[in-house]
Amino acid sequence: MAILGWLKRFSAVCLLMLKLEKTQIFLQQEARSKQEALQLAGNKMIETGLVSAEYLPGIHTRETLASTFLDHGIAIPHGMPESRHAIKKTGVVVIQFPEGVEWGVDQQVFLAFGIAAQCNEHLKILSGLTRVLDNRPLCSYLARTREAGKIVDALEGKLLPGLGSQKEWQNGYMKQSRRETCERGWVSRTGSKVKEVTREYVIRNTNGLHARCGSAFISALTDYDTRVDVRNVSKNGDYVNGRSLVKLLGLELVCGETLGIRLSGLHASAALKRLEQLMDEELTSI
Repeated sequence: MAILGWLKRFSAVCLLMLKLEKTQIFLQQEARSKQEALQLAGNKMIETGLVSAEYLPGIHTRETLASTFLDHGIAIPHGMPESRHAIKKTGVVVIQFPEGVEWGVDQQVFLAFGIAAQCNEHLKILSGLTRVLDNRPLCSYLARTREAGKIVDALEGKLLPGLGSQKEWQNGYMKQSRRETCERGWVSRTGSKVKEVTREYVIRNTNGLHARCGSAFISALTDYDTRVDVRNVSKNGDYVNGRSLVKLLGLELVCGETLGIRLSGLHASAALKRLEQLMDEELTSI
């Protein structure tokens, strides 16, 4: 995605989220387990007036269906579509766990963003959060800061001492997206020159390409030696790494928009068949 487009959409997210207040940020918290952390996030959402108690079961249910862990120590607990009646207003709470919480195998969470949003608002919020926080040094800094204002500043794109300028963060995001396609076996391990294949799919899920859909998309590709790039065709976006949940959510695909997929490598054709099945039969009901 071009930098100009990134800036426009980031600005829209900031407006949607209004302004994150320091009272919505909870520093130096502790949790002995993921379940305890989820409960804490839910309680803080109630405390700040975002949701009623009826929202909490949906947070736990969501986590059993698909982990809300993103990367770089970030998790985004949120409820199920069936829980939206318990949302009082759109917003986010930030829970900091300096000592970390085990979220899964080799997954430590230091910042949990509890999200409450109606309809497709959650996709805009997720997109904004993943783009701003897809920065390892920044995440590490925010996981340990004792100043809530620093987290507010970071989410608003303001300069933080020693972490570079906003332009450097943006350039770093684009470079990282390209670099990640060459890491962790995401480029064909065999060096195969198989011709690439491309497809476009209209998103039919009424909730858009949300976190659980993204997790299912990535899981479907686990056993295929194939490079996967994706883009939001409807917004004329650039290709990004399709094996990264952060990048998938960053596409901000809502119902009716078109997902572009590009596959290349040893198992490109087989992976395409699996994705066709996933897109046509499974993702519509997740």
